[in-house]
Amino acid sequence: MERAIELVRLYERERTCLTALIKDDPVYFVHLYHTKEDIELAGFLSSQFAYGRIKGIKAFLGELFSRIGSPFLFLKQGDPATLDGLYYRFHTSRDLKMLFERLRYIYERFGSMENLLLTFQGKTMRETLSRLRAEIFKDGELSFFFPDPTPSNPLKRWNLYLRWMVRKDEIDMGIWTFLDKKDLCVPLDTHLFRIGRCLKWTKRGRPDFQASQEVTEALRAISPKDPLMLDFFLCHRVGIENRCPGEKTEGCKGCLVHEF
Repeated sequence: MERAIELVRLYERERTCLTALIKDDPVYFVHLYHTKEDIELAGFLSSQFAYGRIKGIKAFLGELFSRIGSPFLFLKQGDPATLDGLYYRFHTSRDLKMLFERLRYIYERFGSMENLLLTFQGKTMRETLSRLRAEIFKDGELSFFFPDPTPSNPLKRWNLYLRWMVRKDEIDMGIWTFLDKKDLCVPLDTHLFRIGRCLKWTKRGRPDFQASQEVTEALRAISPKDPLMLDFFLCHRVGIENRCPGEKTEGCKGCLVHEF
């Protein structure tokens, strides 16, 4: 418990510096918008393409949002040709057009992403995704963006999206109220997985679903009402800036959480 208190105190001391790191995170693009409709869509798009190196992610998202402007207005009346020639890693402009076409259908039928999740809400987000996938997607269609959860999939990008939409602070937008932040699961990326191994929050060999559960439970023990409170701080100030290797080395002595 004493270690947990010290970790929270460390976070509070560093908290005022965290907003300066938004520019190096996909959530930066969500902060560009101010209406609930645009924030919700910008959050979905930014989270779903949050894979790979941040430089590439930012370049792609910057071009995408520069082209479409308001995501909500583009969804309602935008020309698909706007996406011609745009791609990110293995996703082509054709994939982007298919994604926007399906999002348009979702908004016509359900009104919002929030209502979509409410309609198919299960006891867990994994159950919710399984339900909506079975109802509105064909086999394999857009499974990268709307996955059918498997034991190997920690649902990092969906959990990131939920963190942005449910939590409310300097980083996260907090526009959804149908979920409680205490029930969120960590968006387990490489950085937090390595930190989790160093701090003995998980012994898993890869960042799978079980690892995400174990790291989430460790964070929940520190902050029961808001387990993801430390997520952005740990990811950026420890994982990225200190380049956490996932195991204790001589280089760890300068790490913010070395003593933990």
